[in-house]
Formats: sequence, C-alpha cells, structure tokens
Amino acid sequence: MKKIILFVIGLFLVSLTTYAQEQSAFTHYHINPVLINPAAAGLSGDHNIFLHARNQWAGFPGAPKTYALSYDAPFGKTFGLGATVYSENIASISQFRAALNYAFRYQLDKLKIGFGFSTEFSQMTLDSDVLNDQHYDTGDVRVEDGVDGINHFDASLGFYGVYNDQTFFGIAFPNIIMARLDGNPSNGADDPEGYYSFNFGHRFKSNEYGFTLEPSLLLRRSRNVPFQADINLKGYFLEDKLIGGLTYRGGANGAMAILVGSKLENFGFYYTFDVSFQEFQGYSNGSHELTLSFKIPRKVEETPVLQTN
Repeated sequence: MKKIILFVIGLFLVSLTTYAQEQSAFTHYHINPVLINPAAAGLSGDHNIFLHARNQWAGFPGAPKTYALSYDAPFGKTFGLGATVYSENIASISQFRAALNYAFRYQLDKLKIGFGFSTEFSQMTLDSDVLNDQHYDTGDVRVEDGVDGINHFDASLGFYGVYNDQTFFGIAFPNIIMARLDGNPSNGADDPEGYYSFNFGHRFKSNEYGFTLEPSLLLRRSRNVPFQADINLKGYFLEDKLIGGLTYRGGANGAMAILVGSKLENFGFYYTFDVSFQEFQGYSNGSHELTLSFKIPRKVEETPVLQTN
C-alpha cells in the first residue's frame, strides 16, 4: 500500500515540474457554474455563496479531499465579480488555489450574456515527511522543490449565456496563461489542441404536474486529465423542496452519480454519490460530494439591455 501511495506522489511530482494546473473535479458545476466558467460570475443578479466538499475514492488511503468556498455577485450595471479559494489534499500533496473572476454582463431582450476571465494563484506542497522515507533518494531536486512549495500563476477566459431563464450555455478556456512563479522553464510540452469546457442545458417546466426537468451536457478537456463528457439530468419537485438527479460520465474516467438536494427559500443543500466504472472502484467506497449554497437576492435592475442599432 505504501508503494501505491508513493507512486501517486510521483505522478503529482511530475505534474509539479510540468506546470499542470488541474481543474478541481467537482460534479456540482451545474449548481455553481463559476467552478468551470468565470463568465458566470454575477450573471444571476444575486449574491451567491457556495461551500463545496468532495471526498474522492473514499476509504482509500491518501485519497483526494477537496474543499472550495466561492462568492460571486453583480457590481454596478455591467460588472460581475467572483472569488474562490480551494484546498486539496492527495496523499502527501497539498494544494492551495485562490482565483478571482471578472465578468462583463449584458442583456439583449430575454438573453443574458457574460464575458469573463479569471486570474489564479496556486501553490502545491509536498509533505516534508517524505524526506525521511526509505524510498527517497537524497538530493532529488523534484522532491525538494515540492517540499519547498511550487507556485504558479494561471489565467482563463469564458463566455456564458442564459436565455429566458431556461436555456444556459457556456464555453471556457482554462490555462491560457500558465507560469511558474520561480522563473524555472517548463519541462513538458503544452498540448497543441488546448483545453476547453463547454456546457449546455435547458429547463423544461410542467405547470400541470408541478415539476421541472433540466437535462444538460458538459464536454471538458483539461490538462493531464482524460477527456470528460457528462450527461446530467436534474428534476425539481414540490417547488424545489426536493431535487434529484443523475449524471453519466463517459470517457476514460467513466462514472455514474446520483444527486439529492433541497432548496428552502435562499438556502440550498446538495449531495452526490458517484461510483466509478474503473477497476479501481473495488478499492474504494465511491466518491461523496456536498454543497451548501446561500443566496442574497438583489433587485432586478442591474443588467443593461444591449442596443442593436
């Protein structure tokens, strides 16, 4: 088991030296789209606070545990601002990330659109206890750099839109600027095809039966992560007091996730349990994700109407 954990550490050390800036693998991006697209900041017109926690591969020693706290809101008539802090622990690796999202938002009749970008600082650190491990080669520069902490700067772009408060769509381009802040050059070549995150969804409301169905799709290609294709279906019942959903994730990291949640006025609670289709699932108890949300409504007068002439 110890060798397995050391192997995981080795993989992350390679990522450290090649400037890998992975996107945190939250499933609840369809609840908080700012997680994958900076242009969504402030587009809802409300002040939104989200607390996310994810335990990946629960029960496996050194499995990833990720936490995030985010806030976004409109400021003035055309500006949206958001801030998110992340904390992640994987075996002996710790990562801290702090991101600021900036968005310009407009409205054309029933269409709300946002253009945004984000800037991010991250630090990845290796636990100093590995220096005392019998498998450590004294003087290994990669390990020593990891113990000291490796800092990165990153920037992303995005576009996000909502039509008639029912149809939503967006595309984001993460990692468009990646730089290691100690000035060392990258040892790995960037993928020439680049990275992106595209999502699309629509709400179908049945006034007769009192429920809403929301199918959505996510296509995402992230650095050093297999291509991800998610098909989501959420259902809202009893005036959103009961929320349920399913997610099917295709690709090399295939999985199935079940969502349950509730919204009580401005407070929301969401929980997802997912099971991987990979053989590794036999060594874990699945993955658990929890999100708490709080909304402070704002008067609907902030988003200007675009002029077409």
